[in-house]
Amino acid sequence: MHIGTDNRLFERVEGELAVRYSPQGSDREYCTNTKNISGGGIKISLLKKLARGTILDIEIFKYGQDFSARCRGKIVWLWENPLREEISQSFEAGIQFLEPKLLYLGRLINYLESQNKTRYYTEEL
Repeated sequence: MHIGTDNRLFERVEGELAVRYSPQGSDREYCTNTKNISGGGIKISLLKKLARGTILDIEIFKYGQDFSARCRGKIVWLWENPLREEISQSFEAGIQFLEPKLLYLGRLINYLESQNKTRYYTEEL
């Protein structure tokens, strides 16, 4: 849980994009979804606890689409949080982008923003 001031440079966009990540130095690969994304990082759920400062190789993409964004990221915060009762260990993590591919990240963020606006508009009707 985040407590304190929020000194973000980029606005967060809520939504799910597919994420494939691998801790550097590991041959293991994991899949998850974004909780939110910004030009500076992502919030994701992890099923395996990783230490703060761990560098990840990341690929972010839309389901069923041909483009993706690959970059490196660093775990800057980790919160142990049971997401569901049947899973006793799960972790929310904040990942700061290192060397982001801004063009592709921008396209993914724009996609989420358009989905959020569409969802908001249909809920209003």
